[in-house]
Amino acid sequence: MAVTSMLFFVSALAAAVVYRRMPARARTPWLLLISAAFLAAWNWQFVLVLAVFGLVNYWLGLKIQNRILSGTLVWKVTGIAFNILILFVFKYNRFFLPSLLKLVGGNEQASALQILLPIGLSFLMVQMISYLVDVSHGRLKAERDLVKFGVYILYFPKLVSGPVERARLFLPKLESPLPFNRDLFDRCLSLIITGLLRKLVLANPLFSLIPADAFTNPGTYAGQHLVLYLLAYAFALFNDFAGYTGIVRGISLWFGIELSNNFTLPYFSRNFTEFWNRWHISLSNWLRDYLFFPISRALLKRVPRRENALNLILPPLATMLVSGMWHGLGWNLLVWGGLHGVYQVAERLPGLVHPSVPLDQRPRWRNALGISVTFALTLLAWLPFRMNLPTAWAYLQRMFHWVRPDFFLFGRYLKAETPWLSWSPLNLPNPILLVLLALALGFDLLLKAQAGEKDLWALPRWLQVLLEVLLGLAILASVFVDATAPFVYQAF
Repeated sequence: MAVTSMLFFVSALAAAVVYRRMPARARTPWLLLISAAFLAAWNWQFVLVLAVFGLVNYWLGLKIQNRILSGTLVWKVTGIAFNILILFVFKYNRFFLPSLLKLVGGNEQASALQILLPIGLSFLMVQMISYLVDVSHGRLKAERDLVKFGVYILYFPKLVSGPVERARLFLPKLESPLPFNRDLFDRCLSLIITGLLRKLVLANPLFSLIPADAFTNPGTYAGQHLVLYLLAYAFALFNDFAGYTGIVRGISLWFGIELSNNFTLPYFSRNFTEFWNRWHISLSNWLRDYLFFPISRALLKRVPRRENALNLILPPLATMLVSGMWHGLGWNLLVWGGLHGVYQVAERLPGLVHPSVPLDQRPRWRNALGISVTFALTLLAWLPFRMNLPTAWAYLQRMFHWVRPDFFLFGRYLKAETPWLSWSPLNLPNPILLVLLALALGFDLLLKAQAGEKDLWALPRWLQVLLEVLLGLAILASVFVDATAPFVYQAF
């Protein structure tokens, strides 16, 4: 069931109305029931797989809680290993299953395990690891209410693509949901409208204007087109994921449950540390708290000086490599994560020589330069994120081979002497693509001026009407084109 479909919205709204009218003691079981139903709408087998997954983690949490006084290390390590193993078995088996089957004399093409791959498994894995680690460190007590624990795992707004929620923050919200009032209604509507605008008006059209073979055979395109297609991909990817987050956060507020914000205009970041505090925030914070900080603390015990080169290099590099592996098991994603690790190391190394100046105290020109450099290098890093390494390298090289526009052919187009098929043969920018990129940037600038999606209603009334008209046209168009275009991060 697509998150942007009318069926999803009607079903979620009906479930929320029932939730608000039922006794408090029945609300959590109701959330578990409708979340299981949402999962079953994808595949009923997912319910079985995640039920076993949840029961094992529930039992591990209780084991860790019962052993807090006598030692929890063995159970904590067992829990972490179990969750990582589940991810490898169900998500990454295509990398090792053919070789394993060949070794034992089976069919190399068999892929039965992939059929049962539950949606959102990568997100659930990191949530469960944080839960078990937090219980072992005494940050929260193991949840004994199996129904509440089931909702933490299956809660349908965050199931497909997050946000990554910490149990110690999420579980108390089930006990005291926010009251539904005009303030909450405005926030819900603002988040949902902004999310739909990002997905239907910006992300889907931007993706559709990138030729199908641009990222597989870049040698057939002029460099200026490849630059535009990479820009289109960068803004489409951001608006797609940010759009999803906005929609599900708004829907979750119908039930009075606040989910974490995942984006705060990351392409305006002044350096890479700030970028990862603005992009996929819930996962970035998880990586910071459960990888970066533990590695840093372990190194500081051995090398007490923070300015030591090893302390500056290893934590960000290791953290970003793990981030790449979380997104997928492949050399291209390892390179993507490694590039971001190198970027962060490069901006930390000057700290060995002189203290760094806080971003808010830097001159305006330096922050503007920082935004430009951060965006440009982030843009280049999307190449290995999107395509395999040989193609990414070919794409990068081809980006610098610009071709002079064919104005003679343009004249023939205007005279209708040549069929109007594509802008690519002209070697001129597609005007629709330029308009969409300008619209995407302008929309972010507007939200930046208004301090985010929650203040969408602070925009001038004429602008609100314009955005609503654009959204209405996009919804109407999606009825005739593709109303179920999946969100990119559903693949994770």
